[in-house]
Amino acid sequence: MRDRAAISHHYDLSNDFYALILDPQMAYSSGYWTDSSPGYGLEDAQRDKLGLVCQKLGLAPGMRMLDVGCGWGSLSLHAAQHYGVDVVGVTLSVEQKAFIDARIRERGLEGRVEIRVQDYREIPDGPFDAVASLEMGEHVGQRNYPVYAAALFGNVRPGGRVLVQQMSRNGKHPGGGPFIESFIAPDMHMRPVGETLGFLEDAGFEIEGVQGMRRDYVRTLEAWYARFEENHDAAVAMMGEEIARVWRLYLVGALRSFAEARMGVDQILLSRPESLG
Repeated sequence: MRDRAAISHHYDLSNDFYALILDPQMAYSSGYWTDSSPGYGLEDAQRDKLGLVCQKLGLAPGMRMLDVGCGWGSLSLHAAQHYGVDVVGVTLSVEQKAFIDARIRERGLEGRVEIRVQDYREIPDGPFDAVASLEMGEHVGQRNYPVYAAALFGNVRPGGRVLVQQMSRNGKHPGGGPFIESFIAPDMHMRPVGETLGFLEDAGFEIEGVQGMRRDYVRTLEAWYARFEENHDAAVAMMGEEIARVWRLYLVGALRSFAEARMGVDQILLSRPESLG
């Protein structure tokens, strides 16, 4: 399956490699920067982003949440640990599942968080009380986006909320340009946020709110790039000079794209209408 191959291309490099760049929660999406003081950093911004997502979803003890494209489990673990919900997270990366399973055991969350190597189109046990999908929608491709939107809709109960955090882009390179398409994310596709809202409305959702976070991504990428440079020698020793060079260019290019407003990122809060029947 091409989706599985594309995800493996990007995410199965090494958990240890990504740990050189990301915060300790291993959140690989934009943080939410609520403070400009010197003592406030990347880990704080990612924690505040996870809290913002959980609050928007209205999470409460006893609810079931689905985390579509769960990454290294930052949201799944945060929601279970701090909001008392039961979580199913799905990923196509074996490396990510192994990482999260170890953290589940470390935090005593067995039976509360279940991580599956599973396609988002093949989830058998919905609907859930709430669904989140953080920066995965860019990776499903333009042709599959209506299928992705329908899967989100079908996996949330009537009256339930869905939070999509997703990058947007204008211009002639919806995949991010030849470099990203060749070396980083082969199947990435971005579009203006208004077009994405149209797909989500067509799936049946009501749009509850859109929060732009482009400037937050600038600060997040600055922090990732600083960590990469601090750990550059370790990255070369671990992955080789070529991959380290590719990632330096990727981080610098992404930072410029967000700083110059050629790319954006938004949190889109959705709800599935209550049945009128």
